[in-house]
Amino acid sequence: MSRFGKMYRPILIGIALLILWSGCAFKRPQQQTVSCPDIATAGRLNVLTLNLLYDMAASARQQTWSDIAQFAVAHNVHVLLLQEAVLSDVDRIQKLLGTSDSARDLQRVLNERSSEPYELRVAWETGVPLVLTTANAILSRCDVTRHFQAFLPIESEEAFEGVDLKITRNVQVAQLSLPGYGTLHVYNTHLCAACSAESLNRQVEAVLAFVEQVEGKSAGNHVILGGDLNLDRAKGESEQAVYEAITRAGFRDVYAEYRTTTFGDARDAFCWNGRPDIHCTDGVSPTQGLIDQKTGAAFSRPTRIDYLFLRGFDTVRLSRVVFNPGNTKTGPVNPSESAVSDHSGVFAEIMLQK
Repeated sequence: MSRFGKMYRPILIGIALLILWSGCAFKRPQQQTVSCPDIATAGRLNVLTLNLLYDMAASARQQTWSDIAQFAVAHNVHVLLLQEAVLSDVDRIQKLLGTSDSARDLQRVLNERSSEPYELRVAWETGVPLVLTTANAILSRCDVTRHFQAFLPIESEEAFEGVDLKITRNVQVAQLSLPGYGTLHVYNTHLCAACSAESLNRQVEAVLAFVEQVEGKSAGNHVILGGDLNLDRAKGESEQAVYEAITRAGFRDVYAEYRTTTFGDARDAFCWNGRPDIHCTDGVSPTQGLIDQKTGAAFSRPTRIDYLFLRGFDTVRLSRVVFNPGNTKTGPVNPSESAVSDHSGVFAEIMLQK
């Protein structure tokens, strides 16, 4: 720094402090607002989990955001768990996909329609940074007070016929402040696709170990685990054993519990053996990604692989699969629903206990 600069630095600092002091002196104190205040009176938390489909065509993406936002506002969704959010800094890819940051674009559309803003937390998962990456993301109308993530064991996944790739996966957790009900720890994950049951089991074990580590340090008053688990109980005993590892850890399958207690449905009747019905969360939408469109791939076999799990004494008021209209292969499944992804969403209303 020059002699001139050194000489005048105290004067400049003094002027800066004076400006700051003046601003503070005349600035009116802002009234603090409570996020998601309806929870304090209703005692109900509404949650949606949805895989967004990273390679959706640009022509469809804007309508998708609009349909998701419309559902979120109409059903008072407090928290959204998202998988396959996409990010890219490459102009050509942005034009193909209609976004540079799909989770942030969805947040923008939500906040244009919602009376309360949604906070966004993103956990990068896999891909080439700045070129094309996917991520898990959490959108919340309730205050996010903490957020972090952990990577899961890297497993081989069949990317296309005969080609296996090692793909990184993660689990993210956000701590939310629920007015009148303490804290919620919400865990969001996307487990390996087209991988062995052994691979799924290793990743589930890592997720559960992460949950126990977090809850052991600072337990939440309420705990939810959700996402695209790529776990199909209809495949047989090996994947059923992975599912049971989750339930043995104290987690209850929200949708299955609701359907069983309310309608008397058997768990083995949910989207069993590729039969399309209202319980399926994959393969019952007409939406396909750009890669499947280019290769002429068939629609996925209908499966139930997206979940919300609940731990503790909170109860399930309602749960249903949404965005599941059906396609040309399945025929109509729930034709009044919009198609917003190749996956369907799982929505739940949770009654909180103090």
